Amino acid sequence: MAFSNVLLPVLICAVVGALDFDDQLHVQFEQQDCTSTFGEPAELILWIDGVTSRNATVKFNTVDGVSHVNVTPADIWINGDVIYTRSPIILTATALRQGRFIVKANVEPEGIVDDRRLFVRLKVALNQPLIYISLLVGWTYTACWSSGYYPQIFLNHRRKNVVGLSFDFLHINIVGHISYAIFNSFLYWNKYIEQEYFNRHPHGLNPVIGNDVGFAVHASFATGYTILQCYCFENGGNTVSRTAKVIIGTYLTIIVISASQAVFGAIHWLDFLYILSYIKLSTTLVKYFPQAYLNYQRQSTEGFAIMNRLLDIAGGLFGILQMVINAWNFDDWQSILGDPVKLGLGVFSILFDIVFIVQHYVLYRKPSQTEAVYKTGKQMDQHTTQF
Repeated sequence: MAFSNVLLPVLICAVVGALDFDDQLHVQFEQQDCTSTFGEPAELILWIDGVTSRNATVKFNTVDGVSHVNVTPADIWINGDVIYTRSPIILTATALRQGRFIVKANVEPEGIVDDRRLFVRLKVALNQPLIYISLLVGWTYTACWSSGYYPQIFLNHRRKNVVGLSFDFLHINIVGHISYAIFNSFLYWNKYIEQEYFNRHPHGLNPVIGNDVGFAVHASFATGYTILQCYCFENGGNTVSRTAKVIIGTYLTIIVISASQAVFGAIHWLDFLYILSYIKLSTTLVKYFPQAYLNYQRQSTEGFAIMNRLLDIAGGLFGILQMVINAWNFDDWQSILGDPVKLGLGVFSILFDIVFIVQHYVLYRKPSQTEAVYKTGKQMDQHTTQF
């Protein structure tokens, strides 16, 4: 009995001594993306949870090494062997100029906590009202792009045929939309993929937000429904061309090969998702040509809803306007010039929208040829004038 009384405390001490208290300490910011106005301090909240066996200090600095942001207090003391239970610490960050900054928190000594993701991206605007104007503009172009699929759907229902609508345009488009939806969904919801992204971009935040996922999924379903209409309504013998089949087949081959490489570990899953995003970008470059060429062949835009292009160009112009507003307000012109591919694709889409508008309202406003018009499943020859 006496032996067990001695042995039990020894075992308890051994187990306690083997525990790594440092792994039980967690330090994190409540949010990693903060916006404020120049001249007004931003409030940052740092949470401390758990316990460590050693005293520690949290120090703040900007990643670029230049003191553009003053953080008060400049450092925080963590006492060893003290149990912290979701203890919030309020900090104030005052920027010396407008711009975008990364405030990093380093915990010393090293190894007590994992502080690789312990930072805040601070965006300091010159003008507060411009922030709300930017948000309004952002919701406006999202609404334009999201509603742009329905004029074509409604037109197809009204006419009960899809003559004049390019099958190539739709089928190439849905490959891009589905690829983009998969990219957004996995990067937004999958923690493993998100961690891969953080490993490559230590001071980056997840670039995908809920709106991106919703838009991509909605675009996939809307385009898919339009394709379904093509096989339910009279189509005048229209079909997917051999060229489009080759393009789509090439995309599918790339997807299958890259997915297989990811399964067997030849590439990371994040790389596979990037490949899907590149496919989305490339479909934007080629999808408009078939519809523009079909309009040219028929010398008419009958059956092609011009309203979807008007909404698309409005969305594109509002998107560019938001980029300019943010660049001026945050003194961050690099956000525009630093991504020439995204900017170029936006301008490219607007240029094709202009082509469609010219075709509809100028070149083929009054087509001279006789077109086949379908009504309630019966074909009639009728001279049509487009307005």
